[in-house]
This record gives sequence, C-alpha cells and structure tokens, in this order.
Amino acid sequence: MSDTPTGERLTQNIILDTCILQYFSDRYISVGLKTYLINLIGKGFGLAISDISVLELLQGANASQETEGLNVLKLFNRYNLQERILVAAAQLSTLYSQDKIYNDGISMADRIIASTVILTGSLVLTADINDYPRPFFDEAEEKLITYRKKNKSNMIAVQLLRPDVIYINQRFSERPKG
Repeated sequence: MSDTPTGERLTQNIILDTCILQYFSDRYISVGLKTYLINLIGKGFGLAISDISVLELLQGANASQETEGLNVLKLFNRYNLQERILVAAAQLSTLYSQDKIYNDGISMADRIIASTVILTGSLVLTADINDYPRPFFDEAEEKLITYRKKNKSNMIAVQLLRPDVIYINQRFSERPKG
C-alpha cells in the first residue's frame, strides 16, 4: 500500500520544500518559479506538500501573510503527517549520524519532508540541497530561476532531488542491532 495525498491521481509527485513555497510571496521570483512548476506539471508530475510545511510556512506570520500562505497551500495536494513518517524521520536522523552528516544543520521539518519523499516514492524540489544530503538524495534536475530586482539581474538555483532508495535501504539494514 502506498501513501497518496488526498485527491491525488496515481502520478509521481514532487513534494515542494517549504523554501519553495516561501518564494511564492516574492513577486520577483514567483513568476519564474510558477513557470517552472507549470513545466513540471506538463511533464506529468503532480505537486504536493507535506503537512509540516503548514507549520513552517505560517510560523511568525502576521494576519495577511497567514491568509496568503493558506491560499498558496490550497493549490497543492497534501501528505498527512502519519506515525510511520515520523518514525522514518527519526530513522533517517540516525542514518545521517552514522554517515557523519551534520544532522543539527537539518531541521526536523526537513527530515519529515525527506521521509515523506522516501516513503511515497516522490521527488523533492528545494532551493537548499544541504537539507537533503548526498548520498541519500541525488540531483535529478537543476533549474536556474532568473529575475530582476532593483534593475539588477539575480538568480536562484532550485534542484529536483530523488531519494537513493537502494542506498537508504542498505544503510538501514546495516544499523546496529543492539
């Protein structure tokens, strides 16, 4: 049995990291980002979020930012937080530690998103690849989003990452038993 977000067809989903959702409120970056997302939908991907992004996106928001954030979140299919996702996030933290990946630099929310990606057979779109470290995640595609702000050209790089399920399962089976 596979996890599918509410209302989702059986297509491969791209789970948007919260940093991607935050770019929707930036009038300069959002145009190029929306164009890229439409292109991904055209390639047959679905777009989804993890419920943990609701917390991340809305914490510290004023009333108008909260309303805007909730409207953005309505655009995407959602993966509910389930116990198995939380357990997988804890296990992923252990695997990161075993591989000497600086675990404290990766938020628990990003580990929850990562475990959701792994358990659902999804990809993740992020602007911060440090939150989805190699060799656990591999780059499937990089897109440079260019925009002009104050008559200056700027660029952000967003990466579409795929979990290396073979590596993850191997490392999981090698965990100490006692």
